[in-house]
Amino acid sequence: MSDRQVVYVGIDVSKDSLSVDAGALFKGDVPNTPASIRGLIRKIGKQAGDGSVPHFCFESTGPYSESLFIECCEAGAAASVLNPAKVRHYAQAMSESAKTDPIDARVIRLFAEARNPEPTPAPSAAAVTLRKLVLARDALTKSIVQLSGTLEGASSGDAGSVLKSSVFLLRKKIKTLDRLIAEALKGDARLSGLAGALTEIAGVGVLTAAKVVALVPELGTLGRRRSAAIAGLAPFTRDSGRCKGKTFISGGRAEVRRALFMPATVAIKHNPVLKAVYQNLMKEGKAYKVAITAIMRRLFAHMEAVAAKWLRETAAAASSTPSTALP
Repeated sequence: MSDRQVVYVGIDVSKDSLSVDAGALFKGDVPNTPASIRGLIRKIGKQAGDGSVPHFCFESTGPYSESLFIECCEAGAAASVLNPAKVRHYAQAMSESAKTDPIDARVIRLFAEARNPEPTPAPSAAAVTLRKLVLARDALTKSIVQLSGTLEGASSGDAGSVLKSSVFLLRKKIKTLDRLIAEALKGDARLSGLAGALTEIAGVGVLTAAKVVALVPELGTLGRRRSAAIAGLAPFTRDSGRCKGKTFISGGRAEVRRALFMPATVAIKHNPVLKAVYQNLMKEGKAYKVAITAIMRRLFAHMEAVAAKWLRETAAAASSTPSTALP
């Protein structure tokens, strides 16, 4: 397997179709349906031959790329879900100003050939369910915030009555999702174990643990630096010569940062270690936003370390368990 040449396949995903660029093997569009995707995987695999192995690469586009990723995993084909911002920056570095589906597919293929991305781990069915539940809860929460803001200026009359009933119903639906999230965690030993380990950290509740486990399936395998980058909490500096620019954060998964904000605000009051760090930052004259971002970064790094420890201990326990198979 190691001697086989990797053939990168760039795919630009849209709601109804996939624009595919596999170099000399295949270029064209196929419908974004499970049956068409399966046919595409078989066709490219057949054309690649025994001496080559296709590696499908596409940007993260939410629900539109979900079928593609699932079909690749079920077919045993390597697939990488790429960061759209990095691919776009690569296109700009190539002076590729035009943006069409075939051009995007070609840029994705060239990006993959240059960067050699690792295949994205296949999620379990429980992990997929948990992620959908968490994202649905976030969507309902945003709706409540928006409606509550509108309600402040229209609390009386028919408009206020409709808004209040809508908020009430949404809160009931969120309670239903909370129950389903808890059930999804209990139904999978890995997810339940990871979430349980995370809740032992002061400031991290069950809901936060569920969100992080769902939104960061790589948790426990990242290390401190990669975890900060994935959450978009890694500090970047802009220094040139004697000019010292401000440090800033950029990129990463915005939904993970949102999931870490409230636990960080709890941690600066109830987590002794992070509380001391926060107080020192404030004494140094750091702005609240800078200080709380630093706490979020440290909190997530600690969550990564706790998850890594749990995975190691679980693997060690599994390997030390005597086999019950008959000789």
